Amino acid sequence: MVANNNNTNYNNNIITTNKNKLQIASEQSVIHFDSVKEESKAEKISHCHQDLPKDWQWTKLDLFNNATSNTERLKLNITICKCNQLKTARALLNTEWPHFRRNLTDDEWSAPHYELVKQTRQELKNAGYRVKDIRASKCYMPGYKNKKGSTLKELSVLLVPEKQDHRYTAILIHKETKIIVALKGDKGYLTANQRRMNQVATGTANTILKSSVGVHIDDYL
Repeated sequence: MVANNNNTNYNNNIITTNKNKLQIASEQSVIHFDSVKEESKAEKISHCHQDLPKDWQWTKLDLFNNATSNTERLKLNITICKCNQLKTARALLNTEWPHFRRNLTDDEWSAPHYELVKQTRQELKNAGYRVKDIRASKCYMPGYKNKKGSTLKELSVLLVPEKQDHRYTAILIHKETKIIVALKGDKGYLTANQRRMNQVATGTANTILKSSVGVHIDDYL
């Protein structure tokens, strides 16, 4: 677990954002009914609602720590549901910031997406997060036998630890849109099997419903 920043003045809120700046919004946590207590399901869900990119229904982020010799090895699994189809991506969050630019041309590095990544990282620094705790990575496609596949241009992620143990904030940046997800790994949010697989936190962002779904009762009866 990354040591949390004692110099920040955060309460237990998570960061939400629009396209250009960070804002604070309250956490949301949904607890399953007592009747849903199978071994395969966690007791709690960490989720929020926000504007997602076009045709996205939701995105789920699962954080793993494959630590070796007291050194964290963080990997983020990203699942995106778009047009009711699932796509997956990965991010390795273990290299220093200068490595982020690797394999990007000068034109790509100055494009709006990566300018937004740089801006968001600076905003996190201004908010009080320690530089060494701000992790950033380009995302990539899953490869053969769980190896690293091709880099996904204009899909990036930043990750910071929160003051409360087992809590993180992930900022997934798709093109010029920020998606802020609170990741939680304290009691109830992960199953024993997930912990055995070195998962340390999870979180989901659902799209905001903008149009009515279903049939009104007056149109049915």
